Amino acid sequence: MNERHTSPIKIIRARIRANRIADVAWRSAVFFAGFFLIGVGLVLLVLPGPGWLTIFIGLFILATEFTWASRFLAPLRLKLEKAKLTGKKPVWIYLFFLGVMAVGVLSSWWVWSNFKE
Repeated sequence: MNERHTSPIKIIRARIRANRIADVAWRSAVFFAGFFLIGVGLVLLVLPGPGWLTIFIGLFILATEFTWASRFLAPLRLKLEKAKLTGKKPVWIYLFFLGVMAVGVLSSWWVWSNFKE
């Protein structure tokens, strides 16, 4: 593939892969960042906050470098591709973002009402 038509992110990632030490450092950083976000998401499932959203962001970060995470997210990607081909968004996407907004509003209200002094 011609390098002029490749995205800058893919070019940078190919250069990192060419250097073994940089590649190990990159994959380690992705590993720790992904699992850190998953851990924070698990804590936010109990505390007020967008726990599931944080867990999925962590999984998406892990899926950029690890095939097991990519396979884990494959059903979600298939649903999104199907929705993209049909030209309409599935209802669950709207419900998901409505739920995230509701959790954000409720947690903000709870923090404000408990710590306004």
